[in-house]
Amino acid sequence: MAWQKVNRAIGGATPLGEFTITPGTPQNILANTELSSIRYAFQCRQLGFSVSSTVAGEVYVNYGDIAGLGDQTALIVQSSQAVGLPITSRANESMIDATQYWLDGSAACKVAVYALDATS
Repeated sequence: MAWQKVNRAIGGATPLGEFTITPGTPQNILANTELSSIRYAFQCRQLGFSVSSTVAGEVYVNYGDIAGLGDQTALIVQSSQAVGLPITSRANESMIDATQYWLDGSAACKVAVYALDATS
């Protein structure tokens, strides 16, 4: 079944799709949507990432279109883990600009991404 691209945030949990990580090739977390990629076009209170267990490796959630692990890395998600950003809970008095986050990794693997309490 083909993935139907999201064109509007639905509140609650908004699925942003499944990504296949290719090390050294950053992908914007909104690439599977039909949302505008202009700054602040998609905001949310939490981003969630769930990495498959098929390959041992790490997924890097980077702030900006930069490959690999570095100062721009906001979150590292290990194989078989599900983690949210912010790590402990969700933002209460502010919103996360989801247009600015990109995925990369240390190994080829799959990661599912979602947004909580999103607005577009």
